[in-house]
Amino acid sequence: MTYSGIEKAEKQTSSWDTPGPWLGMVMGFGTPLCVFVLNAAGWIAGLAAFGVMGAIAFAVIRRFPSENAARIYGSAALARYNTRFLLAMMAYIAGLLAAMFLYNNDMPTGPHAYAVPLLPTLPLLAAIGVMGRYMVEETDEYLRHRTSLSALIGLGLVLVVGTVWGFLETFALVPNIWAWWVFPVWAIGLGIGQGLLARFDRAAEKANDEDAHP
Repeated sequence: MTYSGIEKAEKQTSSWDTPGPWLGMVMGFGTPLCVFVLNAAGWIAGLAAFGVMGAIAFAVIRRFPSENAARIYGSAALARYNTRFLLAMMAYIAGLLAAMFLYNNDMPTGPHAYAVPLLPTLPLLAAIGVMGRYMVEETDEYLRHRTSLSALIGLGLVLVVGTVWGFLETFALVPNIWAWWVFPVWAIGLGIGQGLLARFDRAAEKANDEDAHP
């Protein structure tokens, strides 16, 4: 079942009935909180914070089952994407906490040292694969087009931030930052793009309604 762009915009007013936005908030606020707790109070507290965040994420899934995405958006692929992305993000946070614990306490040496940064890296690569798989599985042309535009907006944000910061860093005006910033900045741009496109769709829907009912 597919919908036109205007019908989709109307249905997306209920997007908060899906787990996606809520899980994004849980991960966005929970990840730095877990890292802060780990550094401030030790690995036991960090593990407890991770467990709390996982419990909240599970509660969100139970409260807003992913099948809602198929009902609201008309896309079973989006429902599967929500579940897969959640698993990848939980694995990423667990890997990040484990890598930081090893780095702060008993960092391996030699070839084994390369395994530590791979703990959070591999789940992020899996998350990228999940996004790509969603684009392949999505049969709704509107949703696929919208996701592509949102991804391009995210890429544009990465290019802007990277270029501006790079020149400021070249002239020693800002400090050097680690390259893993690329993924979170792209994800932020992706979210901004989705919000902007949803707003444009609602504006188009309102304009059409006004034209139809002057």
